[in-house]
This record gives sequence, structure tokens and C-alpha cells, in this order.
Amino acid sequence: MSTKKSNTIQILSIIILLSLISLEIVNILNLLGEKLFLRELLTGGDYLRPGPAVSSQDVIIFVIILILSLNLFFSGKVKTTVIPEQVAVKLVQKAKVAEKKAAEAEKKVAKAEKKVAKAEKKAAEAEKKAEEIEEELDFDDFDDFDDFDDFDEEETSGEPEEEPEEEPEEEPEEEPETNSSESQSEDTELDSLLEQASESEDASTRANRLMAQGNLVGALDVWKKATINNGDVSEYWRGLAQVLDLMGESEKSKIAKEHADRLDSKLIAEKTGRKMEDILADLLDDGILNFSAGSDAISTDNPTPPAFDNEDLTLIPGIGNVSAKRLKMKGISTIEQVSKMNDSEIMEIINSKKLDSWSDMAKKILENDK
Repeated sequence: MSTKKSNTIQILSIIILLSLISLEIVNILNLLGEKLFLRELLTGGDYLRPGPAVSSQDVIIFVIILILSLNLFFSGKVKTTVIPEQVAVKLVQKAKVAEKKAAEAEKKVAKAEKKVAKAEKKAAEAEKKAEEIEEELDFDDFDDFDDFDDFDEEETSGEPEEEPEEEPEEEPEEEPETNSSESQSEDTELDSLLEQASESEDASTRANRLMAQGNLVGALDVWKKATINNGDVSEYWRGLAQVLDLMGESEKSKIAKEHADRLDSKLIAEKTGRKMEDILADLLDDGILNFSAGSDAISTDNPTPPAFDNEDLTLIPGIGNVSAKRLKMKGISTIEQVSKMNDSEIMEIINSKKLDSWSDMAKKILENDK
């Protein structure tokens, strides 16, 4: 609203500024033959007449043009960008998720580097063992056995070539795949466990924790699920109204809060036997429930009715302590006086928001007492 208002003011300032500049151009160039005076034009006088080169009107118009120009200049210079709270919360959440993913990626890279180092170490050990085997199987010391030279050459050429090819290169290729799949399965299991833990938490506790963390969207989702699963609990509707109010949704918050009040009134009406209209009237009047007033009051086991008090105006349904005091300040202190009044007069005295049949109810009370 403030942005729209400032834009409207700027547009009006530009229109006035251009109009004043056009007027001065017309007077300076003498396009109308004579000078145009605004005061006479507005009052119906002689607005086209000769005048001095620089009149008091010209000075005032120049000052106004200067003020409007400076105002437009500085309003254009200073611009503030207001990020909505909901957008800011989402940006913070996305930044946290990105940081978490980056940290997990760094951990995976470090694990992969360790595995590669282990594989290289194993390959070096395998090469070292192969060299030792070659040295052990070297037949240079058996030169006296000329008959076995050819056989020795075949063995030395065959055996050392077979052993260095033992699995040094296959292990580093297979392990990262299995480990990555294991890590992925562990991540999914962890996410499912965390989701189960969050769902087992009480709705109000979880929503309050998310609100304390600044996660209004998450808290809104919690209250939505709670109201969908059990829409007869007024606490869930009040929590929903609180989150909507913090998010700037005042109209939706008001609707949720009114629904919660209706649920509470319905519960009180079921337990006390009173009408919802009388309960709401008492709450709007002085905020105190008058359980002994009205035709819908709880019937007691005691058959003897209480003594009738003609000066107890709160016996009239919809008349609480505050309304009774206002009536007594106007000299109306008995139920009989109320029965003879007009309902519109009573409504004006007690400052009620709706018209009710207080006079008829007072007459019924007097008739029942007889």
C-alpha cells in the first residue's frame, strides 16, 4: 500500500510540475497576448491582462517547481527493496539445504579419495609381492644344470607374469559403486526415520518449534494437516490463525479465529445447555459467561427456584454486568423499567452492535415471577 501511495504522489507531482512549467512558458513567450493569472481564473476575475515581467505569481510558481523537482529527485534516488518475510524464510531454507548438500558432497569426495588411496596402496603391495616372487623364482644360481635351462626359462617366463595380475585394479572399481549405493540406502532410511519421528511429535509442539526457527511455511503445513485430520479442535484453528497472522494474511487469520470461537461456544453450549447466541452475547458484552441468566440456563436438581430480584438486570438474556451498569447510569434500575422501554433505546444505551428483544424478555421474566 505504501508503494502504491508513493507512486501516486509522484505521478501527481509530475503532472503539477509539467502544468506549472507549461503556464510559465505561455506567460514568458506571451502566447495568449497577455499574461494568464491563476488566482483570477479560479475566482472568476480578469485572468487575462497585462502584468510585470516577473510577478508574484511567477515567483510562487518557480518556488513550487523547485520544491517538486527536489522532491522527485530525492524520491527517485532513495529506493528500498523490502523482501517479504515468507520469501526470506524460503531463501534461508534453500541456502541451508544447499550448504548441507555441499557438506555431504565433500564427505563423499573425501571417502572416495581414501578408497582410491587404499586401492593404490594395495596395488603397490601387490607389485612388491610380485617382485619378491620373481626374485625367489630366479634360476640364475642353477647354471650347472644345463639340461634344465629351457625348462627354467619357461617357468620364469610363465609364473611371474600370472601373479602380478592379481586383482589390484578390480577392487577400486567395484568398491565405490557398492559404497555409494549403501550410502544412498542409509540416507533414505535416515530420512524415513526422521519423518516418522516428526510425525509422532505433538502438532502444537512441532509447529511452535518450526515458528521459533523462522519456518512459517512448515508450521502452516503442520496446522493444516492437524485441522484436516481433526477439524473439531479449536486449538488447531487458533494455531492456524496465529501463523496466518504472522504471514500477513489477516483476513484468513480472522476467519480461522472466528471458527475457533464458534467451536468453543458450541462446546460450552453442549456442556451447559445454553444457546450459542446467549453465550456469544455474554462474551461480547463483558467477557464473562452468565450461566444463571436466560431461559436456556442449566436446570438444577433443587426444585425451589431462587428469589426473584427485580433490580438484577443481568437476569435478562444478553444483559451483562457492563450493560446493567450503563442502564443504571441512565436511571433504569429494574426489570420492570426495561420491559416498558423500546429495544432501540436499550441498544443505544448499552452500546450493542445488534438489536435484540430485551423488552419482551423482561416482560416474560415478570410474567414467570407472577
